Amino acid sequence: MSGDTVLKIKEILSSILGSAVRYDLLTRNPLVAVQIPRPKVVNKKKQKPHITPEEFAQLVSLVDEPYATMMYVAVFTGLRVSELVGLKWEDLREDAITVDERFCRGDWSVTKTAGSAATIGVAPSVIARIHRLKDMRS
Repeated sequence: MSGDTVLKIKEILSSILGSAVRYDLLTRNPLVAVQIPRPKVVNKKKQKPHITPEEFAQLVSLVDEPYATMMYVAVFTGLRVSELVGLKWEDLREDAITVDERFCRGDWSVTKTAGSAATIGVAPSVIARIHRLKDMRS
């Protein structure tokens, strides 16, 4: 197994045993003291896959709306899918998008993290692209 897999298994077991401690089934979590050595890799990072701006534009042109705009906004803002789906027209400004809630699994709720609730400055092209969706609906 890879080191990451072993670490994930330890985290899961530790979480389960932590619940056992909370329910007074164990006096302590034995995995708290377990340390998994991580292999040292120096300057051997795999190159992450990427596409060029031209390839991205081509990809977006092949996708139907509203999904093409969702991809475009996601790339240019870094929003999570649940935050994108949770956007409302009143969240748009001339040069920014305010993220204050998300829509996930059929429920509206606060953002995943407190830091995610923010106003994000964006290029006018992002706002224009979103407004084109509104024009399509009319």
